[in-house]
Amino acid sequence: MMSLQIFIFLLVVLCLTNFVASADVIKYRGDNFTMTFPAPQKEALGVFLHSRSEISRQVFYYFFKTKKLTVLKDFEGRVGVKYDEKTLTIDIINLQLTDAGAYWCTCNRLQGGCQMDDKGPFLLVKEPVANVASSKSADQKSGGINELMILVMAITAGSVLLLLLLVFGVWLVPKIKKQMRSKEKGEKERRCNNGVYEVMTVHRKAEFA
Repeated sequence: MMSLQIFIFLLVVLCLTNFVASADVIKYRGDNFTMTFPAPQKEALGVFLHSRSEISRQVFYYFFKTKKLTVLKDFEGRVGVKYDEKTLTIDIINLQLTDAGAYWCTCNRLQGGCQMDDKGPFLLVKEPVANVASSKSADQKSGGINELMILVMAITAGSVLLLLLLVFGVWLVPKIKKQMRSKEKGEKERRCNNGVYEVMTVHRKAEFA
């Protein structure tokens, strides 16, 4: 039972980490956004920036040797990259609502792909609030659970509930059926024993008579 609880706990943590990145940053449409990542492995040829919201997208690929930047059409003219062999700095200007999502980087080598340590931020992009300066709204942080997080938690809770129902059906139901069969078998044996006892009693009475 303890191992089952540990498994469920790990599943919940995994679900949450798939949806929630290391930071929760709120920006407004039209703002600029800067994120930094640690330098990849020395043998890396280039780096990919990925984004995931409703679907996963490869935002760009940056080739270190030629400094060539290949950008997804949705981000053309809005992405800049700076690399000093220690830190990778990425600027996205004129944010759009569709830019919201989790961002992370991967790299590639001659032998294949490679991973980078920092998982990156989770960006939320909202419509500008009337009469609020964009310079103030650009640095605003989330002070509580937003609607997207509530939706994520609801989906996670539903997944855990379905898992519990599955565990109940696969693990508990067969045990209950087994116990019921054992109980029925015991009652049947008792009835048989009672029947034999009654037959023997009748036979002895007949002998004495």
